[in-house]
Amino acid sequence: MGSTSPDRYDFIVVGAGAAGAVLASRLAKSKQHPSVLLVEAGGENSAKEFKADAERWIHRMNPPSNWSYKTTPIKGFDGKVLDYDRGKGLGGSTAINFSCWTIGPKDDHDRIAQLIGDEEWKWENAHERYKRLENYHYDVPAEFKKYLNPRAEDHGDKGPVKIGFPLVWEPSAKTMMDIWYENGIKFNPDHNDGDPVGLAINFATAVNGIRSTSADALVDAPSNLSVLTNSEVLRIKFEGKKAVAVETAEGREIYADKEIILSGGSLDSPRILLHSGIGPEDQLNKFNIPILKANDNVGQHLRDHHHVMLFYERAEHTSTRQVYYRSPELQATAREQWAKDGTGPLAEFATTLGIGYLKIDSLLDTAEFKDLPADEQDFLRKPTVPHYEVLLNGVHIPQLIDPVNATAGATFFVFNLNEQSEGEVTLQSSDPKVPLLFNPNFFSHPWDRRAAIEGTREVLKVIKSPAFQKDTVAVQLAPKSESDEDILEFWKQTSGSTWHMMGTTQFGKTENEGVVDKDFKVFGVDNLRVADMGVIPFAVNNHTQTTAYLVGLTAGDKLVAEYNLDD
Repeated sequence: MGSTSPDRYDFIVVGAGAAGAVLASRLAKSKQHPSVLLVEAGGENSAKEFKADAERWIHRMNPPSNWSYKTTPIKGFDGKVLDYDRGKGLGGSTAINFSCWTIGPKDDHDRIAQLIGDEEWKWENAHERYKRLENYHYDVPAEFKKYLNPRAEDHGDKGPVKIGFPLVWEPSAKTMMDIWYENGIKFNPDHNDGDPVGLAINFATAVNGIRSTSADALVDAPSNLSVLTNSEVLRIKFEGKKAVAVETAEGREIYADKEIILSGGSLDSPRILLHSGIGPEDQLNKFNIPILKANDNVGQHLRDHHHVMLFYERAEHTSTRQVYYRSPELQATAREQWAKDGTGPLAEFATTLGIGYLKIDSLLDTAEFKDLPADEQDFLRKPTVPHYEVLLNGVHIPQLIDPVNATAGATFFVFNLNEQSEGEVTLQSSDPKVPLLFNPNFFSHPWDRRAAIEGTREVLKVIKSPAFQKDTVAVQLAPKSESDEDILEFWKQTSGSTWHMMGTTQFGKTENEGVVDKDFKVFGVDNLRVADMGVIPFAVNNHTQTTAYLVGLTAGDKLVAEYNLDD
């Protein structure tokens, strides 16, 4: 993995995140064994210490693995600027995410299929691809099967993405799950079977205390797959309208005889397109970039999830984490233990998560719902489509902020789903090394504000219940009251991106609707595709690494079929 690779390949894939790594592997492992180059701007991300399962919450703080982008000031958040993290290096954002393996609803997949006119996205086809991606480890302890009880036939065990659970399950997870069940939340035996609605223990991209990233798709790669790290692609070189090469920051031109596929993610694939002359005319003209193909959709339709966290101090007996965080000695011992055999606190704490994808029937009676287009209303009524998400037993943030004075506590993550707000990513420089401007435009749509208010209110109902209150010592961070105004103000002041950016190079049936067609081909040019979360045409209801992996495998299957690579 270096700069000694040749300058011509059959296929070039740009970006080694979830989509790009799987796509490159799929092409290279086809029967015809074409030559494939996977180009990645970052490094190898091979250091073992950045794969400790319990530290999944802080891996984003590793500078070499994060582009560390920021948003522009967000009007709906009173001008706040947010961290807009994107992974860098092999694994992309799968190297710095929170390891949640959550497959979106059946109805999400069927909606994509309907919007773009492609049966490959229908649930039954998507489900088969997810099984090809999964390397699922069935090790749910008997006493936890009341919290998760999946069927083996719904999952795969030979794929590149390792899916599993902690070796030791934290008792506090059971406590939190039981509190939610006591308050009427329904049990879901498997949130990844096409119907996520309900509460279950979360599947994770981690096994035996070690996180799995998309770099695992490159393990034992065939010799016809080359990986070039620490090489940033700046633009695509064209002959006429045909994409023929990538130009890197080091000044190299690397040629593709068949196709170039951008998998740089929703924030960076548009940058490469724009600097290659593909995008809105006004932006290209402003920075004197010659127009190859005008398309106003490039960089538009940005969608993202965002969330708040609620902090509560709990009675000392409810957890042992605070003892660990208060003691440098215990932390040093735990690090030695994890390095030795992958066990101990670094494989256990905050890794047994409860995940709830939940509906709110009363939302469908609100003015904000009734003002939505009819097709959006129909979608939100679908049986598998949740209205908000809650995450239980995750990291307790105050313990990270002030470990010396750590107390027992609980942090609840509340996520907004089905966002109607659309943002954009736009040029700010003629220099292709300069990031785009990122404006997620959160809370610009009334539905998003109403959904956030009602979702938070539902979580506060459980928090106020006797089952939770009996061991609660103090409120550390929460809305001042349950009024619309106070909940909304809490979101404005404390909400952050969930880093699920999508839509900036979205699918469309025509170039008036999108940037790529159903086969991922960029409209108006030849031999260039985009395959990453940018193609997804609405805010899907899950933690989006799963969808990104699906994008990569779907695009790979299409390319293999089109070029008869498995014949």
